[in-house]
Amino acid sequence: MALATSGALFTVTVWVTWITDPTAALRLHLLLAGAVFVTGGIQRLARVGSRRPFLVAVFAALLPVVVPALGGLSPVLFTFYGAAFQVRAEEMDVAEVWQFLASMYVLGISVALTLFFLACWGYVGPLFRHRTLRLFLPIAALTGAMALTLAWALTVLDSAGAAGDEAVRQWRSGRVPDHYYGANPQPVCVTPIGSLAELPLYGHRLNPKQVYGSFGVVGGEVTLWDPESGDAFPVPSDAVQMLSAGAGEPGAAIPPGCRS
Repeated sequence: MALATSGALFTVTVWVTWITDPTAALRLHLLLAGAVFVTGGIQRLARVGSRRPFLVAVFAALLPVVVPALGGLSPVLFTFYGAAFQVRAEEMDVAEVWQFLASMYVLGISVALTLFFLACWGYVGPLFRHRTLRLFLPIAALTGAMALTLAWALTVLDSAGAAGDEAVRQWRSGRVPDHYYGANPQPVCVTPIGSLAELPLYGHRLNPKQVYGSFGVVGGEVTLWDPESGDAFPVPSDAVQMLSAGAGEPGAAIPPGCRS
């Protein structure tokens, strides 16, 4: 069995290296090694006779799944992505299919970390059968929960924030930002339908010749991002006319200004 498994892995490695590159083969091996590690650890945990270590492990491991689910899954990403533009998640018009994909991404990371924690607990759990080490069970659970939460924050929250910062850099370099689950801003030209002086701007200034970033219409308002000041402000959608500036596709050039 071991010989057959080794032969299969060697064949897959040669095939992946041939059609892609050694880096892809290394990622595949790490993924397979992680799957073997998690499977063995959970099997060990399932064979533990005592319920207490198992329940403690499950309670700590489910934290990265329960915590983001309390406030929704996709808004977690959009909140940290929009922070770079000073735009809240509820101010972005994101299609439901993108919200679903963002939720699945957050849930997938959370479940993967949960399984990894349970596998680690399965390997170290037998140590707590000794009466002396059993006293350190709550400390180990708390430490594991903190490490798990930190790993989730670095993987999900920091990556979303980094994507927002990168989107701002792309915009300032004159390029439309890459797609981020349908939440990336679109370059638009905004023209007031009526008098500009009567347009409610909440203390901000609207320049019809400037290209703004738009996150779509939500609740009768469109949130515009000013790349010059870095601020965002809402405008009634029925009081302005918005036209796409340039192609609007990721990587396309953003026009320097709008025609008067």
